Amino acid sequence: MNVSAKAELTKASMRKFQKKFGDTTNQALIRLAVSTGRECALLTHPMKNGRKVQQDAIMKGARKNIAPLPAKLFNLVTRKPKPAFRFERGGSGAVWAKLTPSQILQSDREVYDFIEEARKPNGRVKWLPFSQKAICKKGDFDKAMVRRRKLAGVTKGSWLGAHRALSKKVRGGDKPRLGKNFMSYAQKHMDKGDGKVHLKRLGKSEADLISDAPATKDQRIFPKEHAKDAVERSWRKTLSWYRRQCRLKFAK
Repeated sequence: MNVSAKAELTKASMRKFQKKFGDTTNQALIRLAVSTGRECALLTHPMKNGRKVQQDAIMKGARKNIAPLPAKLFNLVTRKPKPAFRFERGGSGAVWAKLTPSQILQSDREVYDFIEEARKPNGRVKWLPFSQKAICKKGDFDKAMVRRRKLAGVTKGSWLGAHRALSKKVRGGDKPRLGKNFMSYAQKHMDKGDGKVHLKRLGKSEADLISDAPATKDQRIFPKEHAKDAVERSWRKTLSWYRRQCRLKFAK
């Protein structure tokens, strides 16, 4: 399944500066779409730039509500008739909590699902009361984290692939490019994305940014409203770019 973020050039402010710069309306649309690809990558959860920062964010969110335990301790806790665990309070003591079956995570899949079920609309993991937190084996926790990081990297990379495909269609000076260090861990997955332009002389031209990454359709990783946010952010940035280029052009 493909998910597309569409961009149409309709705002008068953009047309004004695009003409001053010397771009056609269709070229302005392509620049806008290229910028949208970059913003989609940034808005894919976790919304952080830099591999280490992202990994830290993923780990922090996961550990908010789950205590990963050595297998021996996990088995010792869960085999009791009335299992309970002493959750750390973060530097201010600890709290004992009884555990229900849903709080005893038996696989990496259950760990992954538990984290995602606690995610807020803005993508961040909400803090659960101690009575609702869970435990799991450290091995299962680590497997879930590997899967989570990989999904995020592939999805972000697919949007960068759409950015790359559309940037090749830009004509004129100052072509948009991705630096080799910008989400370098995600750039290796750029083959999962594509960009297409439908140019029309009459009517509205359109540019499609297409992600073939399986996780793109997961609303917990790339919510639909983030596609809209990406277009709006790109409008502002592209318009600012045209204004800046016009000032430089006419200052000569």
